[in-house]
Amino acid sequence: MFYGKVLITENHNLAPGYYRLTLLAPEVAVCAKPGQFIQIRVAGSGSNDPLLARPISIFRINTAENTIALIYKVVGRGTSILSGLNQGTVLEIMGPVGNGFTIPPDTTKIALIAGGVGMPPLFCFAEELVRSRLGEQIHLFYGGRSKSDILELDLWNQLGIKVVTATEDGSMGQRGLVTELFMEEHRRSKFDFIAACGPQPMLQAVQKIALAEGKGIPGQISLEAHMACGVGACLGCTCNTHQGYKRVCVDGPVFSIAEVVWG
Repeated sequence: MFYGKVLITENHNLAPGYYRLTLLAPEVAVCAKPGQFIQIRVAGSGSNDPLLARPISIFRINTAENTIALIYKVVGRGTSILSGLNQGTVLEIMGPVGNGFTIPPDTTKIALIAGGVGMPPLFCFAEELVRSRLGEQIHLFYGGRSKSDILELDLWNQLGIKVVTATEDGSMGQRGLVTELFMEEHRRSKFDFIAACGPQPMLQAVQKIALAEGKGIPGQISLEAHMACGVGACLGCTCNTHQGYKRVCVDGPVFSIAEVVWG
């Protein structure tokens, strides 16, 4: 794991409240895997405000240019400060952290299910799958509250992945929940693997669908959590599983779809 300073090469406003951050981070790019994240410390030199680092999932890994890209949403003081930083600014980061996505070797049809800012780690996973030429059919089911939450569709199209969208207000794609959209397509296509990332209610619905299907649809879900240390020491991001409590930061953030116990 790398801990040190990296350079911002881009901090681009994608949509209201959403930014794409690109970092020159060769030590991370060389070993990062889809589904992992980094911890970013946004406090200035000599300052401890804000005290805690911010965990952000990796969106793209470019080993040729020694960069990683992230997408984040401005939700508090830390991400607000981050959104104001310019190209050439130096940041302190730690990473990559956590476990990434993996798929069984006999997989043929993959459903990626994203809710809001849960999309970036799934795009990173999709790029790896396309690069490895495994030949699977990959579909993205992408949901948000409105069309402003649906990001980077042009990059998904460039990968040649079928994308269907759902928004709660009907401003893009089908009106309603993305899990409903997935169920409609699954009845026709019968996916044999699911990878999902998004808010907890969405992940709970995905798990319920997967476990209700005969022997179950195998897959993985990536959890979102508040993380203080990022190394599993503070126990501030635990989740309940059938094997007992685990830490989202180091035991996850990617878990088996049947592993997590909600409640």
